[in-house]
Amino acid sequence: MDTNAQNTLVIIFQHVEIFFTMLDHYTGSSKTVIGFQVSAYENVIESYLNRKELSKQDCQRIRAALSIKNINECCLLSFVDDQRGQFALQRGLLQTIQNLDSKRIRELGQPDLDSIYEQIKRLYDYFISKAGIYEREDLDFKENLAALMDVLHETLNKIDHNVRALEGSSKRLSEILDSHDFNQMVMNDRVRNALQEVIQISKRNIQPTLIFLNEKVMAAGTSAMKLIREIKECFAKTSFHIEYANISIIEMKLLSYADVIGDTRRRMNRYVEMDRKQRELYNNIELRFNELHELVVSRLDSKLTGKRIPADAPIFEPARSFRGLVSWTSSNLTGALIELPHYADEQYVHEYIRSQLDKVDVINSSKRTPVKDPASAKERLEKKQRIQRIKQVMASFSNQAAEQDLYLAIHQFLKENLKDYKLKDVFDALHFAEESKLYKPTLLRGEIIYKSQKLSYLIRRKQAVI
Repeated sequence: MDTNAQNTLVIIFQHVEIFFTMLDHYTGSSKTVIGFQVSAYENVIESYLNRKELSKQDCQRIRAALSIKNINECCLLSFVDDQRGQFALQRGLLQTIQNLDSKRIRELGQPDLDSIYEQIKRLYDYFISKAGIYEREDLDFKENLAALMDVLHETLNKIDHNVRALEGSSKRLSEILDSHDFNQMVMNDRVRNALQEVIQISKRNIQPTLIFLNEKVMAAGTSAMKLIREIKECFAKTSFHIEYANISIIEMKLLSYADVIGDTRRRMNRYVEMDRKQRELYNNIELRFNELHELVVSRLDSKLTGKRIPADAPIFEPARSFRGLVSWTSSNLTGALIELPHYADEQYVHEYIRSQLDKVDVINSSKRTPVKDPASAKERLEKKQRIQRIKQVMASFSNQAAEQDLYLAIHQFLKENLKDYKLKDVFDALHFAEESKLYKPTLLRGEIIYKSQKLSYLIRRKQAVI
């Protein structure tokens, strides 16, 4: 039951999870795959079909399309080695599957982390029992050291892959959820599925990984991270400096991922919290509506006509605090504001504010762009330091010389005492002159010429205090 190349490609990408499973055996940052084992590939196909519970005809069609013989006849393999039982996918096809695999979140839930903990615990017991007395030629020590590094590298690769996949997934889901107005009670299937995916990723991937990497749990002695640290400390007192450095690097990388995953969790949980609050609001509205409906039905007579519900009925009690709100304005330029009662229930306050949002124009109005400071940070620092130097110089300024002309006295004083003096420094120094407020401008005008610059000003003279 052979198929052509186009149909085979369709089936490959419809069931690409099979090749994801094969790639998991070659986990690494470079993703260099030389060849798959034919026996392992056939076992993965059978396991996949048994798990999917497909019909007998569908299973036969998938087996035939994904068989080594058919894929090779469709020119989708780069080589097949029957003696070694190996094959390799065509380079372009393999790279496409790898790109899809880079966006997949591998299952690294609590069972996987528990398995990693058991492996590290077994190695921990071995290295601790040796009490730092290690021999390079000991075969048992070499095997356990190699196993330790394999476990650490495998754990690091899985978490690194999941972190990158989580960032990609969070960005994709955020774009979907940001397009939805959570003030609307009904969400479409696309938004609902995205929200469910956020909840599922948080429970199955983010929370167990954060617990695994949590330093507080590590301090409590129930985490694999604490075991890794104690193993590292055992090597710190030995001559195995390279091994100690490698374990330290892996430990720091693992701990650094906790902040990245934590930020992703907070970013994604924001949408879950928004949905929860909106669901509470919807439930409250539904509850109030049902109470009002029952009250109306109970007041109907035989002609199915009822009487008006009085305003002082108990059902309106929660909203009574919003009657007679005080309006006030801070100026004629602003609209009316309200003063909410301090005893009002929070959910009713939020609902009142939400119902008034449509009347607010400031949300949709154009915003003024903040003015960007043209000076760089270095220029601002230099100006600040120059002001400090002027302040220090002006501490010894004598007011007696400035009684007739304050600007001229400051100019002459700074010219003699301030390095790199400029004429505009007079204005900065003016504020540091003692009793500068006593100097009042006159009707006389003076001029100061210094280094091809001219300053024209009204002469300030000191006035006697009455």
